[in-house]
Amino acid sequence: MLKWLKEIFSSKEKTDPVIVKPAPVEEAPKIEKPKPVAKPKKPATKAAKVDVDNMSKKDLLAHAKKNGIKANASMNKDALVKAIKNG
Repeated sequence: MLKWLKEIFSSKEKTDPVIVKPAPVEEAPKIEKPKPVAKPKKPATKAAKVDVDNMSKKDLLAHAKKNGIKANASMNKDALVKAIKNG
């Protein structure tokens, strides 16, 4: 066997193991994040009366999008007019 291995594993002196206690850890102060302020919602207002019967399909789609009415380009003009009138 190698000489240095013998020295490591066959120590002549028995020593007590040294126990090292970790230093106490200080907790960081808790920082509370400010809660986001909710923006007040605007009251629902009726859209100004618009003559939707004489609008083009492109204008109807833009009007529906602007007023939050569910409509899509696959709808025909009559369906768009009904959707806008019904809200």
